[in-house]
Amino acid sequence: NRAAPPSIVFSSAPARWRHFHCRAHACARLLLAACWPPRLGGRQVHEMAFDPTDYGEAAGGDLAGDFGRDPLLEGLDGEGGEDAIAGGEKQLRDAVLLLVDCTSRDALRPLKLGCRSLVAEALSAAATLLKRKVVSAPEDKIGVALYGVREKQNPNGFEGIRVLQELERPSAQRIKQLELEIARTAESFEERYGYARRVPLSDVFWTCTTIFNLAANPKQFEPRIWLFTSSDAPCGEGAAEQQAAETRARDLRDLGVQIEFFPLPMGDAPFTMERFWERVVPVDTDDYVGKAVITLENLERWIRMREHRKRTLQRLNFQLCPGTEIGISIYCTTIEARMPYPVYLLNENNKLLKSETKHICGSTGAVLHPVEDVETFVELGGERISVSRAEVGEVKSLGEPGMHLIGFKAISCLQPHHRIFHSYFVYPNERTVTGSSVLCQALIDKLLERRLMAIARYVARRNAEPCLVALLPQAEEVDEDGVQLRSPGFHMVRLPWAEEIRNVEIALPEKLPMPSPELSTAARNVVAAMRLEGFRPGCAENPVLQRHYAAVQALALGEDKPAETIDVLQPDAAALEEKAPLFLAWKAAIDAAAPPPAAAKAAGAAKRLAGAAFAGRGGAGGGREEGAEGLEGEPPRARARREAAPGVPTTLEEMRELVTSGEFERLTVPALRDWLKAQGIVASGKKSDLVDRVRAVV
Repeated sequence: NRAAPPSIVFSSAPARWRHFHCRAHACARLLLAACWPPRLGGRQVHEMAFDPTDYGEAAGGDLAGDFGRDPLLEGLDGEGGEDAIAGGEKQLRDAVLLLVDCTSRDALRPLKLGCRSLVAEALSAAATLLKRKVVSAPEDKIGVALYGVREKQNPNGFEGIRVLQELERPSAQRIKQLELEIARTAESFEERYGYARRVPLSDVFWTCTTIFNLAANPKQFEPRIWLFTSSDAPCGEGAAEQQAAETRARDLRDLGVQIEFFPLPMGDAPFTMERFWERVVPVDTDDYVGKAVITLENLERWIRMREHRKRTLQRLNFQLCPGTEIGISIYCTTIEARMPYPVYLLNENNKLLKSETKHICGSTGAVLHPVEDVETFVELGGERISVSRAEVGEVKSLGEPGMHLIGFKAISCLQPHHRIFHSYFVYPNERTVTGSSVLCQALIDKLLERRLMAIARYVARRNAEPCLVALLPQAEEVDEDGVQLRSPGFHMVRLPWAEEIRNVEIALPEKLPMPSPELSTAARNVVAAMRLEGFRPGCAENPVLQRHYAAVQALALGEDKPAETIDVLQPDAAALEEKAPLFLAWKAAIDAAAPPPAAAKAAGAAKRLAGAAFAGRGGAGGGREEGAEGLEGEPPRARARREAAPGVPTTLEEMRELVTSGEFERLTVPALRDWLKAQGIVASGKKSDLVDRVRAVV
């Protein structure tokens, strides 16, 4: 699944979608026949493999999307907003328990020359995970347990198992405690905890089951285990002990616990999965040691990256025709990551402050009721037309939330400039309407077969504006091992209304010279040299967020200075130096095709001087040439000065005089805001809003 991060992958999809009936296909054929003519009119239609984050050729050309405020998430905030829309269903949080194998005599020895030991690497990964979770998911739970030590401290009372940190939410104190443990020497760790004690692996898995049952409610948390070990035969050759460990591991999997395996062998010592671990943990047997090391290295890079999970944006019904509906879930594929809003506290006791907004009459100073005393109006022809909130709600209400099919269109009709925002992913919801998955799969198959897309009317929520959307079908894609890479479903693309389309017509200058072959070749060489082969949207972290979270982490942990952050947007100086000859060749070709600005300016000045000298000798059109200035003996023309802005009023009477004379519109925005604040009136918004408020007061 990690091979295709832009796609949303659903583990339950293959089993549910691979078996569908002929009746669903017949319904899909009838639906297409009713909404789409049998022939495509002889046009050549190309199938488009649409990727919501691919802005290259696969997405239909270069696309500069508008990644501003998501219109379907307006009024909501980040992850909490997604939970609020998701029909009240609570999303599962992470509960990660890190298990550190201390049974080996090499547990405290460096894994390689100049590296740390297995215990130090595991505890460092735990501290890194805590730092990451305290920023991205503070409601998750993290725990650390050692097995193979002298002490026993666990809920089952088993020998040799010590819970170093309970399964709790991340905090600065827990991170500091782990950093102290990481700094321990091997002698200090042995004296404090001991190591190299034989512990049955079945007892370890049993303890994990108990910890999750006590601290991670399955209705609220998704349990996971990170297992660090350097031994490929933890149970020796005893068949009974191996069978007991396999049974306990099976019990964990039945509870929904995911086990992530991190084998860290000593040096170049062989590590074989076939001896035991492949029967206990589901792991890729191809270079598992190298992948574990890469994962640990990436943890440091992921510390301050805010992680958004797969969460349902909405659940609603999709009406295909009167009397036929399917249940669908809509997922947001792209969410803007922003710095969290500041929380205001009382400096005396650090208690949260509650903000309250009141409407105050400018004349009497009385507090107004927001519904009974305040009304809104719309200006039409210089007249104020009052509109109540109920009337505004009626105007906005254009139907119940849902999606209605309008018809079908060839995929080739969707142009890059039609995508005014990022796409959403639509997936059938079997819980709402039974049979949705089967009918949706049949519809996807028929649309892909005929290279069509669906056009639908979409209303996100009550009082929301309707949207015209295109549904691009996507077939399921699996790799050679049967692992799902892409889920079957639809990519929902918001289409523009007629009022939103701008026809941009730029006329070319007359007698525009065509570029020479040498200039085209030089430009082509520069573009080819600057291609970013490995770039994909999402591969770079926001440097502002990275620095912000580094500063917050330093303040929370009491560090001297924030950790250094990597700004991946900085240009590669070495690569640019290497490609400098191509840039110089391009510049030389440009200079040869067109004179540089300095030469053009000098030529223009010489031409103006020549014209002025000719006019001074009484030539045609005598007098001064239009546009010439700075001639000898003539001072430059002085520009007319603008009148100074009126003085800032301090009283209501002074402002009334300025309003009567019309001079108040020349006041600056800060002056208008200061006056409104002095009157106890809201002073936010644009200048036009401030001017309207001043008019309403006086």
